[in-house]
Order: sequence, then structure tokens, then C-alpha cells
Amino acid sequence: MPGSWRIGQIAGIDIYINVSWIIILVFLTWSLAASWFPAIYPHWSLATYWITSLIAALLLFVSVLLHELAHSVVARARGLPVRNITLFIFGGVSNIEQEPTSAGIEFQMAVVGPVVSILIGIICYLLLLPLRGSNSPVAGILGYLAITNVLLGIFNLIPGFPLDGGRVFRSIIWHITGNLRTATRVATISGEIVAYLFILAGIWLFFTGDFIGGIWIGFIGWFLMSSARTANSQVMLQSLLRGVKVSQVMNPAPVTVPANISLQKLVYEYFLPQGLRFAFVTQGEQLAGLITLADIRHVPQEQWAQTPVGFAMIPRDRLHVVYPQQNLNDVLSLMANQDVNQLPVVQDERVVGVLSRDAIMRFLEIRRNLGINDTSKAA
Repeated sequence: MPGSWRIGQIAGIDIYINVSWIIILVFLTWSLAASWFPAIYPHWSLATYWITSLIAALLLFVSVLLHELAHSVVARARGLPVRNITLFIFGGVSNIEQEPTSAGIEFQMAVVGPVVSILIGIICYLLLLPLRGSNSPVAGILGYLAITNVLLGIFNLIPGFPLDGGRVFRSIIWHITGNLRTATRVATISGEIVAYLFILAGIWLFFTGDFIGGIWIGFIGWFLMSSARTANSQVMLQSLLRGVKVSQVMNPAPVTVPANISLQKLVYEYFLPQGLRFAFVTQGEQLAGLITLADIRHVPQEQWAQTPVGFAMIPRDRLHVVYPQQNLNDVLSLMANQDVNQLPVVQDERVVGVLSRDAIMRFLEIRRNLGINDTSKAA
């Protein structure tokens, strides 16, 4: 997620904080100090309100992190790679790189998060019992965490895809129909209905005087709507590309250039005549690197004649490479996660093709125009 930075690692999973998390942390701390705790504990000092509110807000995000860790740990235990967890304005998200392979795995992954949140709420309530009536900040924090974690768990069980409850709902439909695409369509419709209800509730609250609450609820509805449609598109794309190999989509005749020629020769004998934006660099028959227009621009033009391509290229050890028999879905995840537009396809360290986003889009467009929806038949 853009604008995020790594703060550490738990159980081998990188933890990131997005800049939007700071916004919601400040807003939540202010809200607790200005209204929540003063309404329950009117005799605290101003400093106590603010310190207690900041601690409560931070611990709430710790609870959210535990919620997401539960998703990630179950996913890894079921063989699904987890890239990282990111805390952001709407809580947290586990970046699981693959869709579940069965309805049962999806159900387990989805339900464990809300269960953990509700368990945290129950534990906080049990810890609060000996402190009830003490009016201490610890009691205030435990009470807040007990309420918010139970509500968080219940909220996530709403059958609005891609909320946890929506994924639970999709897993049930998937189990009944045996078809992930059908289950995703049904769950997406459910998610859109929930999103519209949130948006309408936000509008109603806004025009009845609760301006901040109305905007916030409406914003959540918009986020759910956008997330549901994005998740649906991703699943549809993965379904269309299931069983397709890199070799079926790649360009089998990529342009390669020797590492020892000059940048001047590269530009005037390769890039300009052929309209290239990049080329793979070879030493002998082996892949040595990648040279792009941006790499060339980093070298002053008066030095092009004396500068070999191998000096300006991106070396092989910094490139992501794929192989002809790899599944296209796995490669598509790599391209999205690393934000790359083309990948060299290698076999025995020789370049045998190039896979680009444009090639994938052309492949899908041709299949759509031909009316081919069954990947197994296409393969």
C-alpha cells in the first residue's frame, strides 16, 4: 500500500503502518478525550483524559493487529503466502498473495479474525470485573476495549464482501455450488447491498445533524463498495487465467542486445529504429540484465559513445524472472505486488520470451472476442 512504512515483524510477517493510520489515531484519541471518557468519568483531569485516550487508541490498534495476525497465521498454515499486514485508516488488512484453494480454507481464514476480536473483548471484560466502580484509567481502557472489540468482531461478521462475514458467506455459497466465480458474484452483490445501506445511513445521519458520523459511515460504505468490486474483478481475472501458462501468453521473440555495445549504438541501431522502450541484455546466451529508456537518460548524452550497455543496465540479480511453465495467475500477483510492467521469461538462464501486462490484456481481449470462457478448453 503506497505511503506505508515497515515497523517490525511478528511470526515472520512484516508489519506496516500507512500514513492514513496516523490520521485515524489522532481522530480517535481526540474523540475519546473529548466525549467518550468525559461522559463516563467526569472527574478525571484533562491530562488523564488525553493520556488514557491515546493508550486506549493504541491498544485498539494492537487488537486490530491481532485480528489480522489470526487471518495471516491460518493462511500460512494452509499453504497461502502472506506478504505483510498493513494498518491503515479503516483498521488493518492482511496482504495474502493467493485466493484460498477451497471453501473450507476460506471459511477458516475468514472466521478466525472476528472470533479473535470477540475473544479479546471477553478477556478485557473479565479483567474489568475486579475494577468496576474504581473510576481508574485502567478500568476505562479495559471497558473501552471490551466494547469495541466485541463490536469489531460483530461488524466484521456482516455478510458484506470483502468483510470477513462476506468471505464466510462466499465460502458457504462456494461449498454449496462448487463454483468460486458464482460464489464471488453472489457475495459481491451482498457486499454492494451492505455498502449502499451504509451510504444511505451516512446520508441520513448527515442531514439529521450528525455531520461527522454521517460522513464517516458514508465513507465506510464507499470503501466497502469499492473493495467489493475490486475483489470481484480480481477473482474473475484469476478464474479466467486459471490453467494458463506463461508460455501461452509471452512474446517468444524479445529483443536482446549484447552487454558490450555502447549506449549510442543501442539507441541508434535498436531503440529508435524499432521503437523500443526496453531490451534485455545478454552476455553470450545468458541473461545479464535489462536496459530501459530511463536507464539511458541517467547517462549524459555526450558519454553514450563511451558507455557500454552493461554499465547502465539493471543487473540480472535485481530482476524478477519467470519461467515458461509457471501459472499466469502466480506471475500476475508478482507483477502487481512488485509494480512491474514486463518480466523476462528464462529457461536455463537464456531469455526465451517476455511477459508484459499488455500481452496479458491482449490475451484476455482476444478470448473475450472469441467467446472463450472455459480456460481448460482454451488450454
